[in-house]
Amino acid sequence: MHKKVIITLIASLFSVTSYAENGWRFFAGMEDDFKHETTTSVLLGGLGPNSSVGDTGLSYGLEISFNCPLLQPPSNKIRQQVSALRYKDGDSTIQTIQINPHYVVEVIPNLWMGGGPGIGYVRARVNKITSNMVAGQLGASLHYNIEKIFIGAEARYQITQRDDVGGIIDEGADNWQAILKLGYNLY
Repeated sequence: MHKKVIITLIASLFSVTSYAENGWRFFAGMEDDFKHETTTSVLLGGLGPNSSVGDTGLSYGLEISFNCPLLQPPSNKIRQQVSALRYKDGDSTIQTIQINPHYVVEVIPNLWMGGGPGIGYVRARVNKITSNMVAGQLGASLHYNIEKIFIGAEARYQITQRDDVGGIIDEGADNWQAILKLGYNLY
């Protein structure tokens, strides 16, 4: 068992060294020339549960995004997006906090397109029963910067940990999110 762990650690070290030699920056946020490029945004869109938790309806929230301080590629960027989103339809409520790192590419000047995975915490309330669960997401995004103004859009699919929400056994609080973003670049 110890041999396997040592071999795995050595292979990981060589792998990290190889990426670093190709221009990947690990712990980039600790470098003097690192630019966080922080943006704050208001979110507005639709959220559609895959189940009888509720129907597609209005969702809203807030987001802060910045260049990932842990890892940066030799070209393009990895943007961390931390968001809080709320959805309510009748007696059904879904609240979620999500962290979504997106690898983004500049398509034309100031227009960025990307995507990536995410993790989150979901609190769903149905039939006066509250369920707390972990979630995973996959999303695609597009955003445009006009000096200090940030305009963006994102589509995400979120899979929740449990299928039993509010006494209803089905697909739980799994959902699609289509979000418009309007923000301010703090850099």
